[in-house]
Amino acid sequence: MKLTFFQTLTHYGAPLLLLFIVSLTGWSLIEIYLTETYTGVRTTNELIKSSLPFLGLAVIFTIIQYRRLNFIEIKLTFTDEQFQEAINRTVKDFKWEIVSNNKLFFRAFRPRNWTGSWGEMITILRDKNQILINSICDPEQMSSITSYGWNRKNIKIFNKNLIAVLENRPTEIIKEKISNEWSFRRIVIRLLTYPFCIFLIVFGIYMTLQPLTIRTIFAGLGAITVASIYLYSDIKLLIKK
Repeated sequence: MKLTFFQTLTHYGAPLLLLFIVSLTGWSLIEIYLTETYTGVRTTNELIKSSLPFLGLAVIFTIIQYRRLNFIEIKLTFTDEQFQEAINRTVKDFKWEIVSNNKLFFRAFRPRNWTGSWGEMITILRDKNQILINSICDPEQMSSITSYGWNRKNIKIFNKNLIAVLENRPTEIIKEKISNEWSFRRIVIRLLTYPFCIFLIVFGIYMTLQPLTIRTIFAGLGAITVASIYLYSDIKLLIKK
């Protein structure tokens, strides 16, 4: 899916911030090997080792965000009236705010709510025999790497409503499923991410309070920002639920 320039910056905000931190270390390496103007005290190995976690996360987040731009194909034969009825049902279920709706292209935004999601952008390309649908975190809002399951829900419920319309079934009441935030999978994820986020915050504070260069301060603040946003969003979700 194509995004505007500013939407692309927002969509890839997290990996870009991580790459910015890595670039500060890269500049120090340039000063060591090319310009010979390096005035810091850390060795080359220390610089490289300190940047590897940020580089690894940047690569992982870039792949994840790139894959989220892919469309999901739904092969169904339907009329324009049936499509619009499915849209109306989904709008009623999830409060979609429609910004474009014609025979080829549909776009809507789901506003943010108590789940911690900043909202999502839903895009549908269609013809008589198929639908290409995509849902991503709203690129018009703050950069986010998780929708807390809402991207999947947007696609699933619309598909469910369209099938119900084709089968002439009445509108079903959509009951939001409360995900188990203390499932084994989520506990394992938090056991890995929380300590790493705490490490980034402590490491960032250390780099900020005892800076070797002005770039070290920016790198420290970046690490604190990335870790704090994730922890805040996840803990807020737990408290709300």
